[in-house]
Amino acid sequence: MKKNYFLLVILFFTISAYSQDTLRFQKEKNQGKDIILLDVFNDFWQDVPSDVNVRTINQGVAFYAMLNRPIATSDFSVALGIGVSSHNFYSDAIPILSRNSANQPDGNTIFESLGNYYNKPVAYSINKMNLTYIEIPIEIKYKTIAERNKRFRISVGFKIGYNISNHTKYRGEDVIENTSEQVVIKKSNIRNINDWNYGIIGRIGYGRFNLMTYYSLSKIFEKDKGPQMYPISIGLTITPF
Repeated sequence: MKKNYFLLVILFFTISAYSQDTLRFQKEKNQGKDIILLDVFNDFWQDVPSDVNVRTINQGVAFYAMLNRPIATSDFSVALGIGVSSHNFYSDAIPILSRNSANQPDGNTIFESLGNYYNKPVAYSINKMNLTYIEIPIEIKYKTIAERNKRFRISVGFKIGYNISNHTKYRGEDVIENTSEQVVIKKSNIRNINDWNYGIIGRIGYGRFNLMTYYSLSKIFEKDKGPQMYPISIGLTITPF
């Protein structure tokens, strides 16, 4: 009798330990992890005016804090976040207001080459338009169950952003005083910039590194008030923590 009682006690503790391990595994499997994402990417600009020469490398960066919540007991989760992105458009032209036949600004934005704008060849090292947005992304994520730096991940989602800053930056010879001295000219509040930016985002990768792509569904300038150009961003997502 004592022997049977002893066996029952051992069996009870064995089942209890197994159940606790199973519950702990399920908890770890479905635990929502709040994550920080850093995107480093290149913008490939689409529908740029044919007379504007765009640099091949148009580097950009984005930073997000995401709240990641599991979907039931599956390997899928929903992530909602907030962050900031910065896009650059490097070219040989600047955005200005076009003029009508009476040489008066007509309210539309066009790009004019630096040479035409200053009526002379211009030597410069940087000439860009920068756009900064505060953004809210939402993504559906799938990840395998493993240590955090050994997981396969894939996600697809949507993000919407609001323009909080836009400016042009020129670094080159002094085109105002007509000297060879190097100057920096920065102008803010480009006319007719679309306040909203939105599009589809996707990521795939392993561990802390993922390939990312973003396809903008919105245009940089307001409809009928500027070039209907938009970026396709391709780069790398880093999860540092």
